[in-house]
Amino acid sequence: MKENSTVLLPINFNCWKHHAGFIKEQIKSINSETEIEKIKSSLLKIGGSQMDLYYGKYSPKEISEQIINLLNRKKIFSAEQYYKWLSKDGKDYQLVKLKDKSIWTLRYGETQERYVHIHPGRSSPNTVRVKAITLKTAILILCFKQNGAIDLIDTEKLNNIRKRYLDEPPVKSFSTTSGVQKFLEFLYN
Repeated sequence: MKENSTVLLPINFNCWKHHAGFIKEQIKSINSETEIEKIKSSLLKIGGSQMDLYYGKYSPKEISEQIINLLNRKKIFSAEQYYKWLSKDGKDYQLVKLKDKSIWTLRYGETQERYVHIHPGRSSPNTVRVKAITLKTAILILCFKQNGAIDLIDTEKLNNIRKRYLDEPPVKSFSTTSGVQKFLEFLYN
């Protein structure tokens, strides 16, 4: 399982939380239940709120390259310069636009090595807003389908996955109109 291996320094980008193409590639690589267990910690890092998921054409590496190039054009080459630029308008973030017109929010990262924390902007082109539990559940279902452990998903299988891997309460029913089902279709296509 790759984590941020394709994201260039000093960019911090949680691909499990914000990049549909990355997620799809990780799902394709699942061959066993042991590998599903390994991604559990990555899924827990997704958190519990809502987020924006980028589904555009750029890979995590290409996104980080574009942001680094933008910062270089602004003559921002260090964490100190970056922090000054972020806070210049009295806020703790800046918005930037990539070549595909997607908007990205830049914040100050938690580590000295990856001090440029990025995520897609809210309501940006090439993004979709999703609840964390919906994203995590859909990823796990598709991993089990990829692995061949399940074919069709029903309420009982869904609840087993939610309990075992996410420590989430059961849902009353799973239908074709549910948020999880709609998101499964989004990720599957």
